[in-house]
Amino acid sequence: MTHADARRRTGTTTRRPRQALLHTLTDRHLEAYLVSGAALVVGALNLLNVTSPEVVAAATLAVLGVITFDLLTSRRRMRRIESSLRTVVGSLRAEAPDSVDRLLAVAVPGAAVGLTGARDVRLVGVTLNRTIRNHLDELRQQLAMGATVRVALIDPVGPAADEAARRNGLETSGGGEIFRHRIRPTIDLLDYLAAQNTGTGRLEVRLLRFVPAFGMMLVDPEDPTGQIVIDIYSHRPDGHEATITLRADRDPLWHRHFVREFDRIWAGGQTRHERKLT
Repeated sequence: MTHADARRRTGTTTRRPRQALLHTLTDRHLEAYLVSGAALVVGALNLLNVTSPEVVAAATLAVLGVITFDLLTSRRRMRRIESSLRTVVGSLRAEAPDSVDRLLAVAVPGAAVGLTGARDVRLVGVTLNRTIRNHLDELRQQLAMGATVRVALIDPVGPAADEAARRNGLETSGGGEIFRHRIRPTIDLLDYLAAQNTGTGRLEVRLLRFVPAFGMMLVDPEDPTGQIVIDIYSHRPDGHEATITLRADRDPLWHRHFVREFDRIWAGGQTRHERKLT
């Protein structure tokens, strides 16, 4: 079943109890108007002496009978209304969006979508140590096949490493050096990729003098089937980082938003490598 079919089925299911509730309330109002109108007519006939007392008495008894019958059936009607309301509420809950717990997952450092066949790969992060190491072979293969790879990570020289240390609770002296030590292997691996002499791809690396608010891996983001994996950084991380995957066809609004975020981050970086591999 497609998403459109599911939506149509849910919409039909929701409309039916709503229509039943509307019909029940409408019937209830109509009977009330009829009984009230009949009572007014009988009262007017009695006051105006238009007909005999026997006819008025019979009409009064008839109206009282209708009222009695209505009172006897009111409990059943209330149960029908209550059932219809519960069905409507249940349908509305079924139409509600999924819990964010289903949308977010626990981030696994270095893990992301596959890069096989990718023509445009963009990476943003603090050190990207495990990400580059885990995807090194894929990146080399895609560069050999003509892909463009753009990488942005913090500059080991400058204030960004010290800020990253503070965010991770390493305010003591030497905290920034820990992050500089983590970044150096990443830069060595990127230098290795840039030094390759096969393929027609393009590798671009920029160093950031600020700490990005989140990590990202964008795979063919300009294509209709593009994907973005976003790692949401925590202040003083406790080992449970959140990640979410956006797809261009499923999440067009936020997918475009984070593509523009990459462009803004990229514009704020300093070029280290920007060369076409030959």
